[in-house]
Amino acid sequence: MTWSGDVHMQPGILMFTGAVGSAHTHAHAAVQIMIVDDGVVAVTDGNGHREVVRSVVIPSGAVHSLSASEGARGRAIYVDSTIGMGRRIQPPESDLGGVAEWSNRGRTAVAMTDRGDDSDLEYAARLVDSLSEGKQPSNLRDLHPALEHALTILPERRSGPITLADTAARVSISPGRLGRIFNDQLQMSFSTYIRWLRLRRAMEVMSSGASLTTSAHEAGFTDSAHLNRICHSMFGLTPSAATGDLTWN
Repeated sequence: MTWSGDVHMQPGILMFTGAVGSAHTHAHAAVQIMIVDDGVVAVTDGNGHREVVRSVVIPSGAVHSLSASEGARGRAIYVDSTIGMGRRIQPPESDLGGVAEWSNRGRTAVAMTDRGDDSDLEYAARLVDSLSEGKQPSNLRDLHPALEHALTILPERRSGPITLADTAARVSISPGRLGRIFNDQLQMSFSTYIRWLRLRRAMEVMSSGASLTTSAHEAGFTDSAHLNRICHSMFGLTPSAATGDLTWN
């Protein structure tokens, strides 16, 4: 099944609305909220447990796959887990749970959030608020200053060479220490974060009509094959399948 519909991108959030397709095993570097409006969508977690879902919240880094029936439609919201909004809804433990827990959390959030006349993006923001109820930013551990600095400068460098050693030098900390801080506070490795940055950039470039090769080079990937591998690992799709039938806003 092909994904087709509208994509809205803004800092920290990517939202898809339309025909939902299938995706093989992958793990994205963002928290995914999915709501199924029509048809059947089944999620299989990394332990092989499968459940048909109407709504689901999948943590950043959680391995899973999707299987969608013909005519399935819905919304998929990807919230950057490095920002306050994403950190509030990302489980604080390394144990990311399984599909039963993800589905239960999704049902609860949807039940708590009135759809009303909100736009899709406004509704997405209110879903995030429902998911983070009782866990306000003041309850979160402050990010290490070196990590905050790195998260500020890295998006500006995503089209060029990026190394842990160079980034650590720029934020005045040792490479080993910075790598541990990424894992401890964001629950992802430095390299995973860089791949996610580059993939988002490649999707932005492709959305303007650029070729796969041009998009790969603009985002700092070695070549189109490199972009293809990362898109498979983070979305369970080829870049063309992830962007080809979508309208970008």
